Amino acid sequence: MWIKKGQGSLEYLFIVALVIIIVAIGVMYLKGAAKEVPYYNEITLDPGLFNNITADYGDIKVEAYLIDNGDGTYKVEYKVWAINVPIRKAQLALICMNKPPNVAGYKVITHEGLLTPVNYWANYWTPIPEEYFPCEIRFYIWKE
Repeated sequence: MWIKKGQGSLEYLFIVALVIIIVAIGVMYLKGAAKEVPYYNEITLDPGLFNNITADYGDIKVEAYLIDNGDGTYKVEYKVWAINVPIRKAQLALICMNKPPNVAGYKVITHEGLLTPVNYWANYWTPIPEEYFPCEIRFYIWKE
């Protein structure tokens, strides 16, 4: 009569392999879920204080510039840079003290597609009268 007093080494290998597979599935799920969480921030522009602002996160960067049109209005330009990692999507909105009249593109601007490093997306809003400042650019960026 044979009596087993525990599991054999082959059974231990199966259990270890099963645990590794379960952990790998969990990591893949969390990695996929993290892609859906965007970077969010806002940068403030004001002709008297902040003409150029850079939000640098190391792997992505957002630059914003105020350009004087010479008639009391300003053009707000921005660049969204993919420095070390690709970017899938970016959404930017210009928010001013009050809604300035007749501003081209005064809505959420969306860039989609794969932006590979080192490259950037750029756009602008114009004309923004000086009395509507300070303004801020709110942005969401989804990395690959």
